[in-house]
Amino acid sequence: MDHLELLRRLAIDDDRLSGESLTEPGDGPLSPKALALARLGALCGVGGTDASFSSAVDAAIRAGATGPELVHLVVAVVPVVGMPRAVAAAQHLAVALGLDLETFVPSDS
Repeated sequence: MDHLELLRRLAIDDDRLSGESLTEPGDGPLSPKALALARLGALCGVGGTDASFSSAVDAAIRAGATGPELVHLVVAVVPVVGMPRAVAAAQHLAVALGLDLETFVPSDS
């Protein structure tokens, strides 16, 4: 289906579109890396758990994204999602990258 038909169906919440049909990049114009980065950026905006960030980060790295790109993605979404969401995303990203938050982000005690 072309992009305008897809947009029309999304706009009217067409029952023929299922979550499953929208999750795979197969027919779309986005590369796997661009799709993974877009999903990670969206996750920064809506929040999520360490597990959801871990899954998104794994997908992005498998698609060819680098650590610096992932960090800069979080920085890039600050104007849209706000600093509190970006701080939370940065902490989840650090965990997903295998960093120990206890030593990486010392508390202000």
